[in-house]
Amino acid sequence: MKSIFPFLILIFFFGSTFGQTNSVKKKLKYNIYYYQKKQKLTTNETICLLITGKTWKRSEAQSEAIWNYDTKPGTREDFRNQYSLGWLHSDTTGFIDNETKVWIHPPRHNQYTLTETAPFPDVRKNLNAGDSYSSILFVGQGFGELTGKKIKSTYTISKIRQKKDDIIWTIQSNSVFDNKTNYCKFIYSNKKGFVSIAYKFYNGDKMNMILKEK
Repeated sequence: MKSIFPFLILIFFFGSTFGQTNSVKKKLKYNIYYYQKKQKLTTNETICLLITGKTWKRSEAQSEAIWNYDTKPGTREDFRNQYSLGWLHSDTTGFIDNETKVWIHPPRHNQYTLTETAPFPDVRKNLNAGDSYSSILFVGQGFGELTGKKIKSTYTISKIRQKKDDIIWTIQSNSVFDNKTNYCKFIYSNKKGFVSIAYKFYNGDKMNMILKEK
């Protein structure tokens, strides 16, 4: 089952460009951990990201990306008291990969809805270590009490490592809405893609994604 995403308005600063997206097909598999503080619930599952090489039908500026959720039996029942955008096995969304920018919608269905309020994975390749950039997102219809919220995210490149055949960015970020703050640290490899994404949400929930090496 594939979802139809709510309309999102994105405003980017510091010279962001939406150029030609990367059409190379990729398949990445992640271990994905979620901790819900309120009920002290923990899930350890896997999720797969498929970059199809096609243009996303909702935006000509983005490539098509598909999140395939490997949700364990019982997870939906355990999280029945937590708001969810919808419980899916597969969700189609957008991805940008060009000469200056890599950006993707994170998994936002099932127990992971709070990623909509956190900084989206966003790498600006034309900047240096120590540089910062920001974005603003207005949450569209379909996110319950989050609908219409203004999410301001700030990113700082804390480290850039040059390897023989790779470049690796470490980026610290935070987002603020209604005086609530989320934190996200992600590591991006020019060769492998996003290898690590770690969230700390405003309500005490946590979520980590680690790329599974082949």
